[in-house]
Amino acid sequence: MKKLVGRLGMVTALAAVPLVLGTGTAHAAITTVRQGDDYARYWHSSQNLYACDEEGDGNGVYAEYWGSGSKHGEVSDGNGSKDGCGWADVGAISSFRVCEDTSFGNVCSSRVYI
Repeated sequence: MKKLVGRLGMVTALAAVPLVLGTGTAHAAITTVRQGDDYARYWHSSQNLYACDEEGDGNGVYAEYWGSGSKHGEVSDGNGSKDGCGWADVGAISSFRVCEDTSFGNVCSSRVYI
């Protein structure tokens, strides 16, 4: 999966990429958005949102999400670029993006609607 994400990142740095992975007859839809090598990924079936820091630059990474009504929040990757991503069960959401905390302010991907 990491190789697939890397290849997709070479095509465009700010792309929202819907993926469908099959295991037998069950399918899990995944939506991914990137900002540089950092990414956020939403698993539709489990309603989990991941924030993944893939750059060893010391900047923090978080996924910001929105849902119906006033639903809004963030999921952070608290261990930096070490293995493992931050994640949370956020329920059904309507959009999200990935942001990086830099010394010049936040740099965010485009918001992807799902």
